[in-house]
Amino acid sequence: MAIPLHGRLIFGKDLYTQQGLVSILLFILLALPIDSRAQFTKLLDFGNVDNGSYPHSTLLSDGTFLYGMTSDGGTNHFGTIFKVKPDGTNFTKIHDFDETNGSDPYGSLVSDGTFLYGMTSGGGLNSQGILFKIKSDGTGFANLLDFNYTTKGGFPYGSLLYDGTFLYGMTSQGGSNSSGTIFKIMPNGTGFVKLFEFDHATSGGNPRGSLFSDGTFLYGMTTYGGPTDSGTIFKIMPDGTGFVKLLDFDGSSTGGNPLGDFISDGTFLYGMTFYGGNNFGTLFKIKPDGTSFSRVFDFNNSSSGSYPKGTLVYDGTFPYGTTSQGGTNFSGTLFKIKPDGSSFTKLMDSVEGSGGFSPEGTLILNGTSLIATKPSGGSSGLGRIYK
Repeated sequence: MAIPLHGRLIFGKDLYTQQGLVSILLFILLALPIDSRAQFTKLLDFGNVDNGSYPHSTLLSDGTFLYGMTSDGGTNHFGTIFKVKPDGTNFTKIHDFDETNGSDPYGSLVSDGTFLYGMTSGGGLNSQGILFKIKSDGTGFANLLDFNYTTKGGFPYGSLLYDGTFLYGMTSQGGSNSSGTIFKIMPNGTGFVKLFEFDHATSGGNPRGSLFSDGTFLYGMTTYGGPTDSGTIFKIMPDGTGFVKLLDFDGSSTGGNPLGDFISDGTFLYGMTFYGGNNFGTLFKIKPDGTSFSRVFDFNNSSSGSYPKGTLVYDGTFPYGTTSQGGTNFSGTLFKIKPDGSSFTKLMDSVEGSGGFSPEGTLILNGTSLIATKPSGGSSGLGRIYK
């Protein structure tokens, strides 16, 4: 299972666009002949106050509704939580963030079957983000944790991982070394433990993504740090012991500055880097013990797309993903590829304008459909939902 990732402006490098220029588009690619060009129809335009604007989160499905967040807009202009049916009907804004209890959410929601859990990148007591829960009908909102930089970390941009007992997550900054942290917390807000502090130079720094679990270890990537400041791959036990750095990205032959998360086929972990390869990003695989790293595909801008920011999704045969730029219209692509790097197929070229552009989110499988996030577009330029 892929844990979604989302983010925005990266420290020191303009990997993400400014908040005022980005939003989201969601489209569902019908799995007919999978080699056919994608067909999509507008389901919803975001419009600021009524339903929010600039949503960055991957949608979460409970089988009936899709749940997501916007990073701006809503009554207080600090973001919203919403639900909508996959056909675009029954849209409901279930929460308006108010800065005091969080603002600017960039990660996605997770569920324990009763509550939805998430984080915001800003707001809260220390203006460094919060961890919250809310019921799917919008009741029961509770601020479970205010991030505070040194002791808890600050500014989380990824999503939480739930193992049935604890929620696990990362912060992009904070800790004793100011390079981010790994933490766990009980769903009732108690039992917070800072499991690990990144040190930038050795273990990596500034993780923007989410953790992946194989049932034994937690795996993740940092966007920066390591010998060339191109990021690292690591694993750690859920109790915070056994940290192992599996790989230092080098910015070229192994790629660099990953912004997404891992998926697994049971043998390899798969991910993407924003830079490296042909300088337009890579798709790679690596075994959980850190061996057998292979760069299986190099993006090349015009024909395949460039600068992937999201996470792959795997249907058992093909991984699917998006690029944030490149393609025929230089506005991003949607693609599929075999795990060995063969049979790359560009399924769609994004079009800048009212249809949205620059995909940067994570695909999810919803029955026979693929759901993906894209930045701005729609009648107001504030985001759109497509199928």
